[in-house]
Amino acid sequence: MRMMSDINKADPIIEPFDFSDHLAKTVLNSLSANIAILDQNGVIIVTNQAWRDYATANEMEGPVDSIGVNYLELCDATTGKEAKDARAVAAGIRSVIRGETSEFLYDYPCHGPDGLHFYYIRAIRVSEAKPIRVVVSHEDITALKLAEKALRKREHERDRLRHSLELAREVQQKLLPRENPIIAGLDVAGRSIYCDETGGDYYDFIPLNQDGREKLAVVVGDVSGHGISSALIMATVRASLRQRMSLPGSISQIIGDVNHQLAGDVEDSGQFVTLFFLSIDPARWILKWVRAGHEPAIYYDHAGDQFEDLAGDGMALGVDQHASYEENEKGDFNSGSIIVLATDGIWETRNSSGEMLGKGIINKIIRENASRSAGEILEAVLSKVKKFQEGLMSEDDLTLVVVKAV
Repeated sequence: MRMMSDINKADPIIEPFDFSDHLAKTVLNSLSANIAILDQNGVIIVTNQAWRDYATANEMEGPVDSIGVNYLELCDATTGKEAKDARAVAAGIRSVIRGETSEFLYDYPCHGPDGLHFYYIRAIRVSEAKPIRVVVSHEDITALKLAEKALRKREHERDRLRHSLELAREVQQKLLPRENPIIAGLDVAGRSIYCDETGGDYYDFIPLNQDGREKLAVVVGDVSGHGISSALIMATVRASLRQRMSLPGSISQIIGDVNHQLAGDVEDSGQFVTLFFLSIDPARWILKWVRAGHEPAIYYDHAGDQFEDLAGDGMALGVDQHASYEENEKGDFNSGSIIVLATDGIWETRNSSGEMLGKGIINKIIRENASRSAGEILEAVLSKVKKFQEGLMSEDDLTLVVVKAV
């Protein structure tokens, strides 16, 4: 008696599979593609249900099943916009019939009563033996073609938007100082690095000549948010500030007037601008500044090895149209002293562990590089920021200005 394990190990019994004419027709009719079988002359001898349904829906001439219709002659007789594709299909099928190619593939548009459709045609010989039979299948790929068209349209729009952003970036970069100013008694360097194509950070150097003395205004600003809207507000602030500085008035009055104008423009947008305005008189070693919601500038007294925040009261620009601003003054800006103005993207940059760089590291870099030029101090800080990020992309714009008394 055979054990159960021996029975399980026995070869499975496979019943003979008879691919009869009835079964072949059932399989053919189950396919969604429109299928016709042609003889060696291109005459249709068999069609499936999908073909017959298509012929009925499109009111094709001849019998519903298309039996007896010469498909190649039908293609050759096509006129109008579809004639070129129809002739290409006929030529391809003929090459299969003659055995010049084993398979012909082609996709083409076709207009029907319900609109434009796209089809993918495939023609293959059933066998090399006589009589010659060619299977021609038409698969409706309209949905795929429409999806491809929509994708190309989105790609085109994306490319156009990218081009527009590149142009906006070029324009915005031209609004930033092209070179560092040359002012007697001062060594100055500045740079902005945007995390997007356009940014909301802003810095400017504006030479002044008041009372016959050469002065320098240094401005650093940070617009809330990123992108095009922030870039537009940045450009607006720059233009308003430069225009207002051409008129008489203290720096607190200047900032107040710029705020009044900006608040009227952006009051419904929820956006605002933090700004630090510094006026330097190197002949008398006097600093004057207004802080409008911005981080205090860092002041380093090299001789005394002391750090000090250039603080002061003042609301961000664009919040309250009637806000007033405090003017602050410092009179002992001596040789070797360093002022660093920055946006919060510098000390709030984070590493892969989520740790923040912080101002303490910035102060340490300033102290260690105090004998070097403003440009070298700037590069030392930015290099540290990049290293601290550990390859991560910046989440905020970075702006840094270094002023050194020489």
